Amino acid sequence: MASYVAITPAKDEERLMPGVIASMLSQSHQAGRWIIIDDGSTDATPQILDQAARDNPWIEVHHLAKDRPRAAGGESVIMQFLPTRVWNEYDYILRLDADLTFDSEMVRQLMHEFEVTPDLGIAGAMLLERNPEGIWQEAKQPGFHTRGAVKLYSRGCFEAIDGLDAGLGWDTLDEIRAMMHGYTTHSFPYIQARHHRTQGTADGIVKGRLAAGRAAYRIGYSPIFMFARSLWRSVHPPFVLGGLALLAGYCEGYIRGLPKAVTPDVESFVRRQQRLRLLGKQSVWN
Repeated sequence: MASYVAITPAKDEERLMPGVIASMLSQSHQAGRWIIIDDGSTDATPQILDQAARDNPWIEVHHLAKDRPRAAGGESVIMQFLPTRVWNEYDYILRLDADLTFDSEMVRQLMHEFEVTPDLGIAGAMLLERNPEGIWQEAKQPGFHTRGAVKLYSRGCFEAIDGLDAGLGWDTLDEIRAMMHGYTTHSFPYIQARHHRTQGTADGIVKGRLAAGRAAYRIGYSPIFMFARSLWRSVHPPFVLGGLALLAGYCEGYIRGLPKAVTPDVESFVRRQQRLRLLGKQSVWN
């Protein structure tokens, strides 16, 4: 049976870490190795992880200094602990957040999708999140988009995209690179994971929109597409403010002259696909 290595960054997750550990231990198809990076936690997360590693030899824990600087986006530590010699030993690479729970068949089901779709490069689960009333519901997203919380990569795709980017927008940039190499990406509604991170207040959502705008600039989104996207966001809570925050985050990159994470050919690919979507034509993102 195909093998996989899993990797999870975690910081101050004493409340939620036991849930994802229990979910991973329950998998009908267990990981050959699970690398967990404690990114300077100040709560009981290190003790929880160390106990899990003592009980399960295939769990490998790394503790980072509490006072180390942390880059925006949270992915800066992933590739430090996932060198080529490690992931190249496995058929699949599972990138997993620490604030999830899922049933025992999730990984097996994701792997099955690769078996029936030869050009699939990245597969994701549908995330369920609590709405303000506390009811679990699907976090709506385009079918091609795989949320960063749960991503399973084929080894061939992971090699083609040269691993994961370290900054904001990494979970869109990996899809773009995969598509440019002829792979498809897809999230599957029947494969579900519960995302326990609280959505937050309107202020938290606005900060999230700012970050999304910065990420869009970083990975080469078209100004026209971003203006249209901001208008669409403006008619969803928080009304107007969310759209303005998205556009402000995007424009900040131009105002400050910030570097982008993409080469000109990647940016051209992104903008061509966005132009096709705006015109209602077929694109790799339809």
